[in-house]
Amino acid sequence: MNLKRAVGGFLLSFVFLVFFAYMLSGVKWILLNYIQIPGESVQSTNSINEEAALGSISAGVQNVIQQNTAQNIIQPAVEPQIITKPEINAKSAISVQSSLQDINKTIFEKDSNIRLPIASLTKLMTAVVVLDNYNLSTILQVDKIADSQDPLKQDVKLGDIMTVENFLDIMMVGSSNKSAYALSELAGEQKFVTLMNQKAKDLSMQDTFFADPTGLSSRDVSTAEDLARLADHILKNYPKIADISKLKELYVPGFGNVENTDQLLGEIPDIICSKTGFTADAKGCLLLVINNPNNNDYLINVILGADDRFSEMKKLINYSNATCK
Repeated sequence: MNLKRAVGGFLLSFVFLVFFAYMLSGVKWILLNYIQIPGESVQSTNSINEEAALGSISAGVQNVIQQNTAQNIIQPAVEPQIITKPEINAKSAISVQSSLQDINKTIFEKDSNIRLPIASLTKLMTAVVVLDNYNLSTILQVDKIADSQDPLKQDVKLGDIMTVENFLDIMMVGSSNKSAYALSELAGEQKFVTLMNQKAKDLSMQDTFFADPTGLSSRDVSTAEDLARLADHILKNYPKIADISKLKELYVPGFGNVENTDQLLGEIPDIICSKTGFTADAKGCLLLVINNPNNNDYLINVILGADDRFSEMKKLINYSNATCK
């Protein structure tokens, strides 16, 4: 742009000076042919005027060039930064920019409509159904069926008695299968799963189906796109789920400390909501929502079927952050 201005300014100045010289030549012709100044030689006077005019023109042109050059120094072109899409080594992935106003923008997607087992990401819907239907102060006890579910590193045990809220906290932070099953038993497992599927239908999660409240079954399936829709709904309507899920560690009275299964907590800033999942069939799954301070909205990220869900999630978030600046 500076180069164009410099060239344009020079051309306009040159045209003006040429016109001025032409006018001087006309005056010279008139003096030579029609006007005689007594005691002076017209030819001599005109020669002097011509030289002076040409000198002025030359000086003017040089001055214009110097001014334009000084004001329009050509800067080296700055090449725009090229943001390369990451190679996500997972079966499916999506990153969605959400303003929580039903106007979402997909930043990245890889096979985001493929139905896949989702492991413990199922527990996000379990939490939604609990909050829709239960009183958090209700007392529950872990029975033999709940205790028979696959245990995690820190889990409840047979006979533990706590409130619904305590079991919910342990399920979300520690991804407890026993807690998830104990919560479903309050309504009856089959009825609870029916409520989960009805909620998915209400949210237009058309490619989602739940077979149990834990995610241990490979029949618990969804898509990255459907899960992003569920996360958006949770952010709008269930702040408690988001608040619990992002805690790196939680103390539960009568139980003890529970460590979050998400290794990225404390490493990635501005995490709003988090849930991990893993089974042999589903492989590594991870849903992570982060705050996007550049636009005062959210970035919902989902990884399904990864060998290393945490490294793949970091690549996805780095790309989303760079794209949404």
